[in-house]
Amino acid sequence: MRLRQSAALTAAAATALVAFPCAAVAAEPASTLYVNNRSTACSDVGSGSAEQPFCTITGAANAALPGQTVEIAAGTTYQETVLITRSGTPDKPITFVGMDPAGTLVRPVVATKNAVLLSGVHDVTVRNLQLNGLLGTSEPVVSVTDSSRVALDRIRYSNTGPVAAQLSGNSDHVTVSRSVFRTVAGGLRIGAGVHDSLVTANEFVLTKRAAIAVVDAPNTAVTNNTIALSCEESVRIDGASPGALIENNVITAQHTGTSACANGGTIGRGETEISVSAASTAGSKVDYNTVHPWSDASAYTWGGTAYPTAAAFAAAQPGQAAHDVDYDLAAISSWTETRLPRSATVAIDSADPTAPGVDTDVTGAKPTDDPEVANTAPGGGVRDRGAYEITGQSSATVGVIAEPSKQGPAPYTVKVTGSAVNDFGLAQAAYVFTFGDGTPAVRSTEPVVSHTYASPGWYQPTVTVADSQGGTVTSANAVTVTVRDPGELTATLDVSSRSGETMTFVADTKVSSPYVVAKTQVDYGDGTVVQGGGGVHRYVLPGSYTVTLTATDESGRTVVATKAVVVADAGFTGSLQPGQRVQLVGAFSTSFTSAGVNISFTSTGVNYTNGSWQPWTPAPQTLADPTWTGVSSMASATTADQYLRTFALVGGKIFTADRNLGPASGGVAQGQWLPWKEVTGPGALSGMTRISAASIGNSTHLVAVADGRVYEASSDRATGTWSKWGDITAAVGIPTGVASIAAGTTGNTLHVAVLGFDGHIRVADGDYTRGRWSYGDVTAGYGGPTGITQLAAASTPGSRFHVVALAGGRIHEITGDYAAGYWTGWGDISGASGLSDVQQVTAASTGNTIRIFAKDRWRGVSTITGDYTAGRWSGATNVSGPAVAGTGGTVDVITAAGL
Repeated sequence: MRLRQSAALTAAAATALVAFPCAAVAAEPASTLYVNNRSTACSDVGSGSAEQPFCTITGAANAALPGQTVEIAAGTTYQETVLITRSGTPDKPITFVGMDPAGTLVRPVVATKNAVLLSGVHDVTVRNLQLNGLLGTSEPVVSVTDSSRVALDRIRYSNTGPVAAQLSGNSDHVTVSRSVFRTVAGGLRIGAGVHDSLVTANEFVLTKRAAIAVVDAPNTAVTNNTIALSCEESVRIDGASPGALIENNVITAQHTGTSACANGGTIGRGETEISVSAASTAGSKVDYNTVHPWSDASAYTWGGTAYPTAAAFAAAQPGQAAHDVDYDLAAISSWTETRLPRSATVAIDSADPTAPGVDTDVTGAKPTDDPEVANTAPGGGVRDRGAYEITGQSSATVGVIAEPSKQGPAPYTVKVTGSAVNDFGLAQAAYVFTFGDGTPAVRSTEPVVSHTYASPGWYQPTVTVADSQGGTVTSANAVTVTVRDPGELTATLDVSSRSGETMTFVADTKVSSPYVVAKTQVDYGDGTVVQGGGGVHRYVLPGSYTVTLTATDESGRTVVATKAVVVADAGFTGSLQPGQRVQLVGAFSTSFTSAGVNISFTSTGVNYTNGSWQPWTPAPQTLADPTWTGVSSMASATTADQYLRTFALVGGKIFTADRNLGPASGGVAQGQWLPWKEVTGPGALSGMTRISAASIGNSTHLVAVADGRVYEASSDRATGTWSKWGDITAAVGIPTGVASIAAGTTGNTLHVAVLGFDGHIRVADGDYTRGRWSYGDVTAGYGGPTGITQLAAASTPGSRFHVVALAGGRIHEITGDYAAGYWTGWGDISGASGLSDVQQVTAASTGNTIRIFAKDRWRGVSTITGDYTAGRWSGATNVSGPAVAGTGGTVDVITAAGL
C-alpha cells in the first residue's frame, strides 16, 4: 500500500534523489540560482548564475521566484541569518538545497539569532543543510512562523540551544522530515496556533529537552521517527492539541550511565515517553510504536494518567497502543546512526502503511521487505518502524584500478570501482563515488568510474552503493591513491667505509620517481648483488670495485648510478704474507624459523711473524636448507700448496670450501674463497656427529664419527678426487661409542685422538709409509681429567702430537712424542693461561708453538699461545678486540688451522 506523503515534499520530490541522499540535486524549475561564497566572482546583486553566483544564501532568497531552485555550493560555510520571505506556489515551490553530501553548513552570526528564518511564506522547501548554533545559543537555529506548505528536509542539527527547530504563529502543513537532531542538539517545538504539522522519518538522539514538544497545535502527526535518550519526554503533546497521531516510532529512554541532561541547571529525566494532555486526547491516536521507558517510569501518560506498559495502556484506553511493543534500542552512540539491528523483528515490516509520511527513510531508502521476517503490518505492508529502514545492504568495497599501479604523476587518471553485498537479493542500482580530493561526488549507475587527480597528494576514495530500493551502504575498506609531482626516475648512490672497519662499506641509496619503484638492486662489484637498495657490505678481498645501483619504476624506466671504491686493509694483506700463520673460521646460524636456518661463515687470520690480523670477513656464500637446525661440527687443514680447506657438517652432510692463502694462481686471488660444495666422493655415512681434518702434503684426510664409529677418507686438493670411507674402528679395534675426535699429522702418519663414551682417550695412528694402523689407550697409561666433552689436536716439529681436552669448561693438554716414544703428563692449560668457562676449543700450530682458540658462552672467541721452546703459555686475548680482528666474531662453531 502506498504511503501518504507530505504535500510540500510531494511537490518538491523531483528536486532530490530521495533514494540516495548524497547525490547532486537536479532542478525542476526552468532556472537555478547558485550560491558560492568562495567564488571570486560572487555578488549578491548579480544574476546568481553559475559564473556569477550569489555570495550569501540571503542574497539568493531575496531574488528567488516560484519554481526556482537555489543550489548552495558544497564545501562552503555560511555565517548569516538566512531570511526567507519569498514564496512559491503549490506546483512551483522555491527550493533551497545544499550541494554538500554531508549538508552545507550554516550558522548564525550571533547566538541570539536564527540561522534560517522563514516568515510569512508558503510553498518553500529547505533541504540538505547543517545548522549549527554558537556557544550560548538561545534561539532555534531554524524558525518557521506564519507559513504554509513548508518542508524542512534532510537537515542536520547540532550544537544548538534547548530548541533546535521551532514552528510558530499561524503556520500550517509544515513538514519536518528525514533530519537528524544529535550532537548536543535541542529538539523540535511546535507552538500555539500551528496546525496540521507532519514530523516524520527523523532521528533524535540525546536532545537537551523533550525531543518533540507540541503545545496548542492540533492535528500534529509524529510518524516513523527514532527517538533515543532524550531529556524529558520523547513526545509531548500538551495544551489543547487534539487530533494528534503518534505512530511507527522507535522510542528508547535514557540508560544508566549516559550523560546527564542539563540546560543551565540539571533537568531530570522524562517520567514518561509519550505524553498526551487531557485537552489533546480527542481524536488522537497512539499505535505501532516501540516504546522502552525507564524501568521505574511510565511508557505513556494519557490525559494525566500514567501507564507503565503498552498492554496497560491498551486495556484502559481501547483502540490505543494495540500494536505497540517494548523494545530496547541498546548500544546507542551520539556519533553513529541508531539503526535497528536485524534481530529487532518486532519493528521490521510492521509499521502502519497508512500513516502520513514521506516515501523514504532518513537515508533515502524505500520500504523494503525483509524476506526472513513475517509482514505483520496492516495489509501486508513492509515498512519498518523508526527513521531507518532495514535494508539488505550488508557491506560495500571500494577499489582502484590504475596502470601501472595506484601511484603516479599528476595529473593521474584511475578507475574507481564499487561493489556491495545485498542479503535480500536486490540488485544494485546506483553508486556515489567520492575521491578524497575535494572534487564533487559522482553518481553513476555503473560500478566503475574514471577520475583524474589533478594535484599531488594521498587520496582515499569511497563508494556508497544503493540498491533498487534506495538502501545504502558505504565502503569501510581503505584504498590509497598516491599522486606525486611529475618527474624523471632518479637515483643517487654514496658509498663510504664504516668507521674503524676498512673492509666494511655502507651504501646509501636514494631513488625517486612519481611511480612506484618496482625494483632496486645494488651490485657491490664482487659478485654480491643485494635486492632492495643499500646497506652494509663487508668485502672479502681488498681491491678496486665498482658499486652499481640499478632502479626500475613501474612505468618501465630504468636508471643506473655507480661509485668506485678501493678496499684496502693492512691487516688483511699482512696476515697472508709468508710467516707463522693461522686461519680461524666460524659458523653462525641466522633466520631461525620453523622451516630451518641459514648458515653463514666468517673468518679471520693472523700472521704471528709480522703481527697482522685480518678483520673478521665473510667466508663463502650462505648455506641454507629447510631441514637444517645448525652446524654440528667443523674442521680445517692447510695443504702444502698454501690452501686452507674447511669442512662443515650440516644436516648430516659434509660441505667444503677452499681458500687460497698463497700467491694468486689459476685465476684465484690471494685470500680468495672458492664456493662451498658438498663432499660426496667418499660415499654416504649415516649418523655423522663429528668431523676433523689434517693434511699430509697436498692430501687432506677427513675423519668422521658416524653411529659411534670412526671413518677416514682422503682427497688431493688439486684433482678433487676422494677415496672411499675407511673404517678406522674396524682397522685398529677401537671400541665403538665415540663422542669426539681430533686429527693431526707427523711426517707421513695420521694421528686420530678418539674420545670414547667411557671417558678414555685413545689415539689411532695410520702410518701411510708402512700401510698399517695401530692404537693406544692414553687414559689407561697416563690418566687424565674427568668429564671430557671435546677434543682438539695439533702437531709440532719433532713428531710431536698434541691432544687438547675440554673438561668442565677448562682446557688440558697432553703431548705424544713419537720420535722419543713416550707421552708427557697432562698439563692444566686453563691454570697456566687463566682461560676458563670454555664451551668449544680448536687448536693449530706454527713452528714449535700451539695456538688454541676457545669459544665462550657468549659466542665470543679468545686465543692463548703455548710456546714449547720457551716453555710457557700466554694469557688470553679476545680475538674480536680492536687491536686484533675487530668486531664480527660472534659464532656458534669454530675451527683453526696453521700454516
